[in-house]
Amino acid sequence: MIINALYRHYETLLNDPDSGVSRPGFNKVKVGYCLVLSRQGRLLDILDLRVERDKKLVSRDMTVPEQGKRAVNIFANFLCDNCTYVLGLGQKGKTVKLDRIKKCFQEFVQKHDQILGNVADEGATALLEFLHSWDITGALEHPVISRHIDELSEGLNLVFKLEGATGYLHENKAMVDAWEMYRSGQASNINMQCLVTGKDTGIARLHPNIKGVTGAQTSGASLVSFNLDAFTSYGKKQSFNAPVGEEATFGYTTALNYLLSNAKHRVRIGDTTTVFWAECSTGGLEEDLLGALFFPVGEESDAKKEKENKNSFQVVRDPQTVKLMHDIFQRVRAGKPVGQGLVGVNWDTNFYILGLAPNASRLAVRFWHMDPYVKFIEKIGQHYADMAIVKRYDNDPDFISISMLLKETAPLRDTKRIAPLLGGLLMRSILTGMPYSTALYNAIISRIRADQEVNYVRAAAIKAFLARNRRYYNKGNEVDLTVALNESNNNTGYLLGRLFALLEKAQEDANPGINSTIRDRYFGSASASPSSVFPILLRLAQHHISKAEYGRYTDKRIEEVISAIDCFPAYLNIEDQGQFVLGYYQQRQALFIKSEKKESVN
Repeated sequence: MIINALYRHYETLLNDPDSGVSRPGFNKVKVGYCLVLSRQGRLLDILDLRVERDKKLVSRDMTVPEQGKRAVNIFANFLCDNCTYVLGLGQKGKTVKLDRIKKCFQEFVQKHDQILGNVADEGATALLEFLHSWDITGALEHPVISRHIDELSEGLNLVFKLEGATGYLHENKAMVDAWEMYRSGQASNINMQCLVTGKDTGIARLHPNIKGVTGAQTSGASLVSFNLDAFTSYGKKQSFNAPVGEEATFGYTTALNYLLSNAKHRVRIGDTTTVFWAECSTGGLEEDLLGALFFPVGEESDAKKEKENKNSFQVVRDPQTVKLMHDIFQRVRAGKPVGQGLVGVNWDTNFYILGLAPNASRLAVRFWHMDPYVKFIEKIGQHYADMAIVKRYDNDPDFISISMLLKETAPLRDTKRIAPLLGGLLMRSILTGMPYSTALYNAIISRIRADQEVNYVRAAAIKAFLARNRRYYNKGNEVDLTVALNESNNNTGYLLGRLFALLEKAQEDANPGINSTIRDRYFGSASASPSSVFPILLRLAQHHISKAEYGRYTDKRIEEVISAIDCFPAYLNIEDQGQFVLGYYQQRQALFIKSEKKESVN
């Protein structure tokens, strides 16, 4: 299903002249420099092809003859490769024996002899003359090489250009025809029925690498791959186990690499790189809107800040996208269906979302969903509605992004310490409308107990988890779980959380400017085993109430809450601990709001 959808998307992209995807036999690679050759095959100059991006010079994307997989084996590419294969030079940071460098260069020469040996073209003749006359032992003394040795040794890809000719050699028609003929002779001799197209055709032995998944190897990783006998069946080895034709293999990998390279088609969620696309797009607005909803305007995902991935995750949103996003958020706030009455996107088109995570030299599929576009938008809207809770500070975002939520599960909010599976579990819950993962809930509770901190994001996550559990499992009335304080919620955990907030307020009123409150010492134990803690806190509270200026008012509020509690239980289960946190947070915010109103009246 995944590969079929990607292959269909490749066919769509191929028919779109603005997409820039490569036709079969070619692919986009990053190229740094160009070697300019004379018609006699002498090296005249080296051109810097890099482009400026974010105030840095980076390689430019160019469509070149398709490059094969290369791990530790020696394999030369056609008309585009690094300095080791093209010039016989070592690379910075790599210790390679001279013998291996010679073999790499010889492999490059032999490949071009094989493909271009009978081509009657001055570009082919000049290139072969250059390769045959190039002395790798004296390469460093060559005046052109010596001027550019630092740049060349970075290992960026090199292409060729003939002096006085327009375009590059890999764009030359004679070269392209020679490459096509060579490819036809290299076609697989294993014919089977392709699982994607249904045709009897040559089956790909190896599938091209997928590049751009954060955390995977920089050279790319495989989505379909078999490397051990345990993975074989009926004597079929390598990718013949999953027979996909060479054309379909090229198509689906090209489409996936295109999606991963386009910031409007991907987001980073935890360790999962997520790509999405519409079957029938309205100028890309569907993808842009979904990305904006995952990371609302004004938010920056961690992927934007991190430098691990050279591809920038920053994207400028279309004004129409921003307007649609604001309209959707207004409907979420008002509790209205988000997909009704909005115009500008194709709400009925099939939409696909694929989550990929690194797994050694392969990729793991974290999630895969297909649905009409409006269904996804409705489920994302429901997620934000479930997360809605009174804000702690005015500058807190109205809608909490996924990256903010995941950060709260990690010690010290270190994104590198987010549990690997949490991003995928969270996305699956959002996209299906199913209850949130217990692992996510437990992670939030654990961080609160460890940090003694209940903030806006953590309280929102707990409220959302409890609301969905009640809705899906019919465990109670989800109406009790309101955005702000609900004084009619009689859950014991919720009441105890409210009581703890009032006791803390009494202490703060008695000791203005206090640095450490009962929360720093007792919050974890009070939320887990109330009977062992609250008698102590109530005795302390009498002392605080007697000292505070508004002690009588606080005492009255404490009495109101205690009167609704039958007893202090020996322990609270994990769900009631969440209620405790929710009651504490909402009561604290209610006290703050009331004190603000009181000051404004005075």
